[in-house]
Amino acid sequence: MKPTLQYISRQFAEFNDAYFNGELPQPAFALGKARTVLGQFSCRRSRTWLLRRPRLSGCTIKMSTYYDLAERECQNVLLHEMIHYYIAYKGIRDTSPHGRVFRSMMERLNAAHGWDIRVRTDTSRWAKVEATGPKARLVLALAMADGRCYLSVVNPKYRMAIEREVLRNKAIASHRWVATADEFFSDFPAVRTLRARRVPRETYLRAIGGAPQKDNT
Repeated sequence: MKPTLQYISRQFAEFNDAYFNGELPQPAFALGKARTVLGQFSCRRSRTWLLRRPRLSGCTIKMSTYYDLAERECQNVLLHEMIHYYIAYKGIRDTSPHGRVFRSMMERLNAAHGWDIRVRTDTSRWAKVEATGPKARLVLALAMADGRCYLSVVNPKYRMAIEREVLRNKAIASHRWVATADEFFSDFPAVRTLRARRVPRETYLRAIGGAPQKDNT
């Protein structure tokens, strides 16, 4: 399964009541696509002389959607992060991030309730979530002054840098940026510099959806 924010929120409320005496205020929830970090608890701590323990703010539990997890695995990851949250919220000192207090709570939940919460999880056999739908790509279409035509898939982060290269190149008669999900471009590398693949004029025209324009738009 691929966890959603609604699912995490619902499970958090259930586990909070069942295992943490309903003491944990609901944090923010977030999703990411990390391959090696399945879950993460983060917060900001501030201390004043009036407080015996740090005040927490910005508490967030983030879970990765990179893998297609069994629901039980997803729940184990969430419980792992909730233990971190409980220790931080209570201001409990531990010997390390996964120290004696953490391991004691983890082992108690595992033994008493049949969970399989772990300090580290082997993900080598887990399947990656398959992307749904066609992948959108940013394509640069180039028409040269001598009539040759080129196409390139560009890493979007480098669009402006490549645009400047194009404008400085006097051999380029016109160019066009196109967003497309056409699988024709699936074997094109996403470039970071001005590199392109020469194509027949018919392929070029199909990519830009019509005749080339004279202005550089």
